[in-house]
Amino acid sequence: MKTIEVVAAIIRKGDSIFATQRGYGPWKDWWEFPGGKMEAGETGEQALKREIREELNADIRVEKHLRTIEWDYPEFHLLMHCYLCALSSEQMHLNEHEAAKWLDYPRLNEVRWLPADEQLLPVLAAELLGVDERLSAFVEAEIIPRYAAFDKAHREDHARSVVQRALQMAAFYPVDRNILYAAAACHDLGLEVDRKTHHLESGRIIRGMARLGEWFGPEQTETIAQAAEDHRASSDHEPRSIYGRLVAEADRLIEPEQIIRRTVQFGLSHYPELDKEGHWMRTVEHLHEKYYYGGYLKLWIPESPNAAKLEQLRKIIADESALKGVFDRIWKEEMQG
Repeated sequence: MKTIEVVAAIIRKGDSIFATQRGYGPWKDWWEFPGGKMEAGETGEQALKREIREELNADIRVEKHLRTIEWDYPEFHLLMHCYLCALSSEQMHLNEHEAAKWLDYPRLNEVRWLPADEQLLPVLAAELLGVDERLSAFVEAEIIPRYAAFDKAHREDHARSVVQRALQMAAFYPVDRNILYAAAACHDLGLEVDRKTHHLESGRIIRGMARLGEWFGPEQTETIAQAAEDHRASSDHEPRSIYGRLVAEADRLIEPEQIIRRTVQFGLSHYPELDKEGHWMRTVEHLHEKYYYGGYLKLWIPESPNAAKLEQLRKIIADESALKGVFDRIWKEEMQG
């Protein structure tokens, strides 16, 4: 079998990686990292810069070699040298590909990658999140896929989103990113056992996970377990460590309208005897009691994106006419089914 040697550009911008969709050949519509064949006498860096100019009309800075991937396709053996790169300018044009997009960590798996390119995803997860590459390979292969069996609100995308939010907030604190990564990735595993006590079951599963011993000592594993247990912390039970606070805050997503809608839905489900005016009064009371200034909701991490969202919600609560308008619309939608 012949060997084809190519280079691939892993173009990073912030927390995202650039991906392109192939527009030709037997692998049409599959996704890949831009690049191409090396020509005689070229170094990997020279070939990469040439290919990106040809494919994207763009100039790049080659920062470092990430990994060389080997993969057997039916017709040839591929040797793909992958380099982390950055754009020298924002201007690009797709000369060969039919589409392109920027993918952050939670979205890396949303496209259908070419088989060779897919092998790089655990490496990219480690790079984007700033965690140990071997730990990332374990989590991506053995932990995240377990979420596929859970309800729609707790699938793999949920786990990856909690991981990303937790590690983004971690930039403000002197924490071990590997410990936090493991805790965030494992926080909902207890759903395999029981929904009501899943946070406690997650802790039990973590304590029994022998593979974690490859990266963590007993005390660190216990910290991971406690952080998972504490992700459902409430106003009367605060997380025991900064890791628990980060995971708990990352697991909470404050969206003003969604909170108002869930308040209405809860009222309809639990207080069917109330008329519309009664539900309106109950909604106002609940929102003030929990979310308004002095309410019992606590943000565990002040730097959380939830802080801005909570302020938006409080502004709606403070403006009774605006809140009534949102309530009336949601009420109508819920009544119409």
